[in-house]
Amino acid sequence: MDMAMRAVRMTAMCVSLGLPLSACQSFLPRDETPTTLPPLAAAPGVASSGQKLDEAGYPIIGRMPRAAREQAADDAVAQTQQRFSRAESRSWGNPEAAYRRDVAELEALAARQQAEAARVLAPAPTADAASSRAQ
Repeated sequence: MDMAMRAVRMTAMCVSLGLPLSACQSFLPRDETPTTLPPLAAAPGVASSGQKLDEAGYPIIGRMPRAAREQAADDAVAQTQQRFSRAESRSWGNPEAAYRRDVAELEALAARQQAEAARVLAPAPTADAASSRAQ
């Protein structure tokens, strides 16, 4: 019974897949000669787009520049560099002293954490050690 149901299901699935695919055959030619489908045959032909081409035949997109863009003047560059160098010196103060202060703070924190870890991880005194001290 189970095999019969499986065969019926397989047949139904093949039929349901085969019907839509068989409908495509009506569009395909019966021989190997190329054909143009009716909607494509009614499309207008390809004409020139009016795009301007350069000497090599490549399309020119936009306007071609006649010269390089104007560059910044030397005095404007010098003023900008001076302004940014002053801003940097105002914001950082003395970087050497700040660095040494940060290093000292981190070294003190590391020492505190190492001492705390050593205290927590130290072995607990055993009963034998306590009795030997009592004598």
